Amino acid sequence: MTTKARAGIYHSTVPPFGYRKSPEDSHKLVPDAETAPIVRRMYELAVQGKGYKAIGNVLKNERIPIPAYWHHVRGERTWTRFKGEGDISNYIWNETTIKWILSHEVYIGSLVAQKQSKLFKVGKNYVKPKDEWVVVKDIFEPIVDLELWERVQEVNGKRRRMCKAKREPSIFSGIAYCPDCGRRISFFPEKTSKSNPEKTYFGSCQNYKANGPDGCTPHRIKEQDLYDIVLKDIREWASMALADEQAVLEKVMEQQQVNSTVDYGLVEGKKRTIGKRLEEIDKVISRLYEDYALGRLAGASIDNLLPKYQREQEELKKQLSALQEQSAEHDATEQNAGKWISLIRQYSDLKELNSCIINELITKILVGDKRRVNGEKVQSIEIHYRFIGNLTDSGNGETIQ
Repeated sequence: MTTKARAGIYHSTVPPFGYRKSPEDSHKLVPDAETAPIVRRMYELAVQGKGYKAIGNVLKNERIPIPAYWHHVRGERTWTRFKGEGDISNYIWNETTIKWILSHEVYIGSLVAQKQSKLFKVGKNYVKPKDEWVVVKDIFEPIVDLELWERVQEVNGKRRRMCKAKREPSIFSGIAYCPDCGRRISFFPEKTSKSNPEKTYFGSCQNYKANGPDGCTPHRIKEQDLYDIVLKDIREWASMALADEQAVLEKVMEQQQVNSTVDYGLVEGKKRTIGKRLEEIDKVISRLYEDYALGRLAGASIDNLLPKYQREQEELKKQLSALQEQSAEHDATEQNAGKWISLIRQYSDLKELNSCIINELITKILVGDKRRVNGEKVQSIEIHYRFIGNLTDSGNGETIQ
């Protein structure tokens, strides 16, 4: 079975929801015209910040049947609880099913097998560690693209339960982090005064909340202040990108160079020098063989000279390969900068933030601790944008409290 899996052969009886078995080859999966759009919609809802239950409610309200219904009516697997067409049970989505669909690699075209093993003494299966699974990439046509799938995995990892006040989770949940200990910033309500019944939400380092000063420092920030800083930063970058895209690209690349330990100008210079030397060595080696063939060079001489040049040639090729990898990283950075500019320039007139916008634009926000500078309390906020990371040396802004 493992051999078949590694060869990309799908051997399960029932295809995953969203796929059907190929009419030409039952061991291959192809996107199903009826159910693949449902899978894509679920991923789009997830990246907008909707939880498993909320996604299920959307699908239920839109009268979209669950996977068990589709398998049953197609004769792929019997659903014993089927009560007929139009019954409400056909549209009640289980959160576990939604979670499975939103995390499985099959939807980016990968075959995943050998996830379980049987304990024969007790007659039960257990899930193997993930590094023991068989995963073969790019076997099937994907239903969702890799970028969307990865973004949903980020969102899945950031899900938080609603707080006791039953309000929706903060749009910064799973995005805001403590730069000192690496733990998340959690948001909670507080009454600011006895006369004001309204609660204000504050963020604080989870490590500090759990362990006090022994764990970390507070990194306390008012949620509204963080909201205002992030909204202002997005608007400013969006306006600049809209006004002069090339200038912003140069600024982003300049900052990437500052953040990088690699001097790409120096890399290109080294590549040219090594390339030139390799050409010289090729010519020298060719002349050695030619002189030897024409009898102008003794065998002992070529045996002495040739290994020296070959060793230098091999070492220079290794160096050139490493430099080419660094150049490729630089090219990828420039491509990512272009993607980010195309994305951010859409938000120059942004009026308010939501979790969908935050997750689309930002991967993390580092909330510094408050400190005194010239007698005033200040706090650094470092925004890491998708594709390009942080755009300043020491934080995207300083908020004076």
